[in-house]
Amino acid sequence: TLGNWRDYIRLMEECHLQQGAAMFKVFKDGLSAVVPVELFPLFTAHELEQLVSGNRQVDVDFIRRCTEYEDISPDSDAVRFFWEVLNEMDNDERTEFLRFVWARSRLPVSAQELSINFKLQGAQGAARETPDKYLPHAQTCFFSLALPSYSTKEIMREKILYAIKNSPNMDADVRLHNAEGWADS
Repeated sequence: TLGNWRDYIRLMEECHLQQGAAMFKVFKDGLSAVVPVELFPLFTAHELEQLVSGNRQVDVDFIRRCTEYEDISPDSDAVRFFWEVLNEMDNDERTEFLRFVWARSRLPVSAQELSINFKLQGAQGAARETPDKYLPHAQTCFFSLALPSYSTKEIMREKILYAIKNSPNMDADVRLHNAEGWADS
């Protein structure tokens, strides 16, 4: 009735808050496994997100500082082109690049939290002989990229963007393996 609408609103609010109580408890328990509950008030929501999930912005300089080179010179044109192309990407493309080479969408906040350095490798086999015909090859388990020495920066940009946008990723593997009928094949 019109006389008890305030009570109705209060009771509906309590009901909705209690419906989510179990979910919030599980979330809090999981979060407290990463950051002690007593420390929550010391952080803003953004700071807590960074601690738990890493940076949303993919920092190319961070990746560069944490890069090892194998069978490719850090001073080569290919490496110079690579860093220029990565710097010219927008953050969504950099995120796709991370997924392509590492199967993750975010970097940790600090280098100490990085479990493995990024490895930039020279191409092998035929990709070494005729690089412009080949795509870069990533190994997500090793956070590595085998990079052909493309003849121009434009070809490198085209090949990298094609690879990151068209290669199967770890999420697709999980969806495929969980798809109906997978176990039957």
